Amino acid sequence: PPDATNGVEPFRCVSDVETVLQWIAERHGMDSNPINGTPEEPTFEMPALLGWSQGALVAQMVAQKTAHHLLSKLILYGSIYDPLVRYPRDPLYTTSPVATEATERLKNTPDSAMEDFTIEGTISHDTAIRFAEASMVSDPYKANWTHLYQFNTLDPGRVHVPTLVVAGDQDPYAPIRVQGDLFANLGSGSDRTWSILADADHAAHILDGRSRFSNLVTSFVKNGKRSDKTFMS
Repeated sequence: PPDATNGVEPFRCVSDVETVLQWIAERHGMDSNPINGTPEEPTFEMPALLGWSQGALVAQMVAQKTAHHLLSKLILYGSIYDPLVRYPRDPLYTTSPVATEATERLKNTPDSAMEDFTIEGTISHDTAIRFAEASMVSDPYKANWTHLYQFNTLDPGRVHVPTLVVAGDQDPYAPIRVQGDLFANLGSGSDRTWSILADADHAAHILDGRSRFSNLVTSFVKNGKRSDKTFMS
């Protein structure tokens, strides 16, 4: 549920993710619980973190911080990161009245829920309609992002965990040129993989090619080189 501002800001999202990762570590006793294995066993590893679209920006910010010891691998899926984009700060001064009440919540619509379905043959009309109807129940309101300038701290060079960059070849929000820049500038010292899903757009994980996406992510998480962020003392 939203807080009193009805808004979402990047730094607060990062804090929320860190809190959940810390809870997982404590919940499963990553430092001593035998059920999680031992540092010498392949089962003993911190969670992998996957972020999609704008969520990929949040996941990248988490990995850039010291909190990256709470995760073992990073999946940046359909990331909208673009090194040429700089988000403006809010003006220091204004003659307009300062808002004192919570921001009005933005209602979701069926058309908005289906706007990522752009490639013919990847989802049927009936399935898309059912998805939109379910979205109106589960997500009746859109996320109202504020203080986007906080995303200006994004720097792929500060990511030092094994990372998978993946997007559809026809994703309008994650063009291959920009994905290539993101991949090439990831920090050194850790494995990194770049995968392009053919005949896929921004919502590959829920379309006909979803098995290719899930298999790709599963293979990276299970078979990739283990991160050194596997044990909390």
